[in-house]
Amino acid sequence: MRFGIVGNAKIARTQVIPAMVEAGHTPITMGSRGPMAAWDGAPSMRWTDYAGVIADPNVEAVYIALPNHLHTPWTVAALHAGKHVLCEKPISLSIEESAQIQAAMQATGKHAVEAYMVRHHPQWAWLRQVDLGAIRQIHVLFNYDNRDALNIRNRFAIGGGALWDIGCYAVFTGHWLMGTSPNHVHAHMQRHPDWGVDIHTQGTMRWDTADQAHTHLQFMVSTQSAKSQSVQVIGDKGWATLHAPFNPQHGPSGTSAAWAPNAGLHHDAELITFEPCNAYTRMVSDFVATVHSSAAPSLDDSVAITANLCALHQSAVPNS
Repeated sequence: MRFGIVGNAKIARTQVIPAMVEAGHTPITMGSRGPMAAWDGAPSMRWTDYAGVIADPNVEAVYIALPNHLHTPWTVAALHAGKHVLCEKPISLSIEESAQIQAAMQATGKHAVEAYMVRHHPQWAWLRQVDLGAIRQIHVLFNYDNRDALNIRNRFAIGGGALWDIGCYAVFTGHWLMGTSPNHVHAHMQRHPDWGVDIHTQGTMRWDTADQAHTHLQFMVSTQSAKSQSVQVIGDKGWATLHAPFNPQHGPSGTSAAWAPNAGLHHDAELITFEPCNAYTRMVSDFVATVHSSAAPSLDDSVAITANLCALHQSAVPNS
């Protein structure tokens, strides 16, 4: 498949474009805000602006790596230009934006897919399959330290902040494991006094069950803490932990997880090792397979995740 790239983001240059090549596809053009010189990663690519990418008749699909507030308008524009779209998360910042994308997909018959790379790593399939019994608790931790006031992740007006940038992974985790939206969400946020974005957010999500035991997800995300991440799932038959859930290594060391049956503590756990793999390459391959399949275009999972993120924002108790 021939890809056009909208946006000169680091993730495009260092991860997704190499993944396209590794998966056997061809990035042929990149759009940026200003003129660019060729770079070693793709010396044969043509350079243009954003509109030039989606207007290129040789481009079959577009990968969008722009600041969050530009994801929906350029996704919609690309769909109406007859391109399939792989867009970085979050694909939308409101329920209204989600509806715009869905309408464009329905009108054009083209696919739009949110680029949650993590779902394509085998550890996530393992987590959903391991026998933990009825899931009672899910704990998600994701932190990094970014104090650059000019960084797009720290700019409120363009969809910055911890919840949109990394809290979306906590919501994704809940949907991945439970298969549906929660019945209740609530958040506490600490906002930066000058930037307005949330820099520490703690959230809870609850799924009501017939036995009244319920399933609770608790998460903590921060853009001003030491780099750290984990996912732990506790059922009534056992527990499992992913040690690098959101940035799985595809180098020689691979990625690991742990699992233990009921009554097993950490020293009793079985260590699970996943062979090295490039989840970005798998994401590209799965995207192309979806485009070539007979499945009707659907954005249902992404729409639900966006709705939950909006509900968390609306429920948030500030500086608590």
